[in-house]
Amino acid sequence: MNGLLKCGNCNERCIEPDEGETGDENGYASRYCGECVVSYGMPSPDEQSFRTIVADWENAVGDDGETTCVDLRPVVITVEATTYEEAIERASDILQTHFGASVEQLYAEDIERDWWFGLNDCEPFLRVNAFFMGAPTLINDGDHFNALR
Repeated sequence: MNGLLKCGNCNERCIEPDEGETGDENGYASRYCGECVVSYGMPSPDEQSFRTIVADWENAVGDDGETTCVDLRPVVITVEATTYEEAIERASDILQTHFGASVEQLYAEDIERDWWFGLNDCEPFLRVNAFFMGAPTLINDGDHFNALR
């Protein structure tokens, strides 16, 4: 059917694209049709655009040249994205805004957004422990972790 995309799961049923949405080179959507959502427990269309990254901190080299464990809580970040790479890019932007360019615990100043997850071959501050698709319920517990959205 002209203008419709094929379901990203069953490849049989068609989906009306959202404004500005395009399929891959074969016309498949990154979302699922209503039948796949119900029958196979796939994420609903409203949930499909969310990606949650759970990450903890790599070790840092202190002013004395010694490797130390970073004294920061793990980070949970939820962004709207369709791919892992896009989610990491958006999470990097959020971290840059949240922490700024200087973090004492990382022994780093003039931090650039690519440093958070090691984009463009940079040494990463964070390592990804888990990556989830769908709309999560986040509890921001300031004593144990940072939940950013």
